[in-house]
Amino acid sequence: MSSTILIISNDLKRCPLHTEQKDGMHLKTYFASNAAEAELQIKKEHPHLILVALDNAGIEPCSFSRHILEKKPAVKIMFFTTSEELTLTLDSLKQLLPGQLEKILVPEKALNEPNPSSAKKQGRFDNDGLIGNSPELQKIKEIILKIAPTCSTILLQGESGTGKEVIARSIHAHSNRKNGIFMPVDCAAINESVIESELFGHTRGAFTGADRNTLGLIRSSDGGTLFLDEIAELPMLLQSKLLRTLQERAVKPVGSSKIYPVDIRIIAAANCNLAEAVKKGSFRQDLYYRLNTVTIYAPPLRERLCDIPLLCTHFTAKLIGEGYPRKNITPEAIAALCSFNWPGNIRELENVIRRALTLSKGDQISPEDLSIPTGETDHAPRPCKTEPASMAFHEKEAIRKALNHTTGNRRAAAKLLGISEATLYRRIKLYSI
Repeated sequence: MSSTILIISNDLKRCPLHTEQKDGMHLKTYFASNAAEAELQIKKEHPHLILVALDNAGIEPCSFSRHILEKKPAVKIMFFTTSEELTLTLDSLKQLLPGQLEKILVPEKALNEPNPSSAKKQGRFDNDGLIGNSPELQKIKEIILKIAPTCSTILLQGESGTGKEVIARSIHAHSNRKNGIFMPVDCAAINESVIESELFGHTRGAFTGADRNTLGLIRSSDGGTLFLDEIAELPMLLQSKLLRTLQERAVKPVGSSKIYPVDIRIIAAANCNLAEAVKKGSFRQDLYYRLNTVTIYAPPLRERLCDIPLLCTHFTAKLIGEGYPRKNITPEAIAALCSFNWPGNIRELENVIRRALTLSKGDQISPEDLSIPTGETDHAPRPCKTEPASMAFHEKEAIRKALNHTTGNRRAAAKLLGISEATLYRRIKLYSI
């Protein structure tokens, strides 16, 4: 049996990595230097005890503890101030091995049980990424619990910023592959000239500059989950090669005559209607049918406005834990957020809260501190009538017009604007278009 401890400290030199073992009992120790690293370790290692340095920059003890305990009610949190105090604590814990330590650290084993099959049996959704209690989100959670243990290929459809990657990560976390890698791939952000090599790998000498063999992202995901975001942006030639990989569960690297078996689950996502893309001839019909084993629709935020208060609480706690000022959102500000149309969805909401925490005065966030228009039916940003419009405003409007003119075709829009696809994609995410 084992008990796991996470130590959060800026000064990792004073925290030597070690694993203690006695009479079949392990005491495993992991480390993080900030709140973001701590979040990753908590999700990965499921610690029973968290030791936090009080002088750790970017972590406010009360908000951090509340944020963690909301997700892991059974975890124990302790604070230390000096390396001597940390050493004394760890030495004391070692003395408790083997039997007593488990009783102290894990009094409620069921609450900390990370096994997805156990969660499924109890009908529990054990993941903190999908925030909200709306009927739309509850339906998605129910679907995840049903499909996660299977090997089905999954297609996620929904607008940009609706949390498709969060859904994909939840599926992975509830699956039998949860201990394997989750590999997110943004198909729109990879240059078309290298995307085949990035996905399928290549052999040395396959092309100019190929000075060594590479596995590629697909083979690097072996035993885990490959998340192909913006799948509609994948060139037609690679759609054919991806289809063969799905059918044969094997990969042929660029420049190689060998075929390598892979054990992966593929989750694909698109913010356009893939069925319409098939009709237009920009997406292969056979690949669409192969991906469309199970489809999950990620609803836009405007269809689940009742989740906004919980999302605000989540983002505020998260950002405060990252070092942003500690502030409360007034009921009036929450009401204003709930009345907005959110064209940029959840991503836009997080950015609005981030900006408000940074720029608002005092310890309260009021409606005037929110970077959203009020009392308007068209929620596109407008320049001030008495001041010149910003370059960002003109750039955003130019991108909107180009996308409208090309009916959402990003390659054509990028060509029309005279910029690369990667640059266009970054601007779309920056402006939450």
